[in-house]
Amino acid sequence: LILKSLTKWSQTEKAERRAQMIATKIRSSRFKRVQTIDAFDFSHGKAIQAIKANYLALHQSVSPGNPPSAVFTGTAGMGKTHLARALGYAACQRGMSVLFVTAAEMVNQLAHAQKAFNLEAELNKYRRPQVLIIDELGYVQLDAQASNLFFQVISARHDQGLGTIATTNLPFGKFNQIFANDAIAHAIVDRLVNEAEVFYMEGVSYREHQREIKQKGRTK
Repeated sequence: LILKSLTKWSQTEKAERRAQMIATKIRSSRFKRVQTIDAFDFSHGKAIQAIKANYLALHQSVSPGNPPSAVFTGTAGMGKTHLARALGYAACQRGMSVLFVTAAEMVNQLAHAQKAFNLEAELNKYRRPQVLIIDELGYVQLDAQASNLFFQVISARHDQGLGTIATTNLPFGKFNQIFANDAIAHAIVDRLVNEAEVFYMEGVSYREHQREIKQKGRTK
């Protein structure tokens, strides 16, 4: 009886410690909003249905030895950020370090750190997480300095085999509209997609679909 009680107490203690660890990982990820795979409707639109199998396989494979790398590209409102965050959440659940940031935030913080002679520490903030999620790549044009700083982060992560996830509204062929020149745009794309699963998402806005579901729920 005592042994059973001790075993039960030990299991409870381990479960509580694990829950606390996961909660800490989620807080430090800076998701802004937690979004999970359970809350995503893959039945909306042909483009989303087409990526379902590959996405779920990637989601299920997330582990410390296999950090997820993915690029979600397509029109606004398709659920790219939701799916990116869901991969990050899965990584947190498996005890991995995750950081969520918009592309604009990242390059602004790097540029500020460079002026403050604190660049190396700021670069490490983006180089080190097992999974880095860069949202809204393509909404802001980056000058030569910002493009170079962005490249340093992507290149270091690629070389270390870490997980990098990006969402963008632009096809890869138009990345020279984001970055300072064709050469650096090509170098960044090459490293981003080398180990990544690429998901093409075009069609009717997923956000509009969600709003319609909510409105139907209110009218019932």
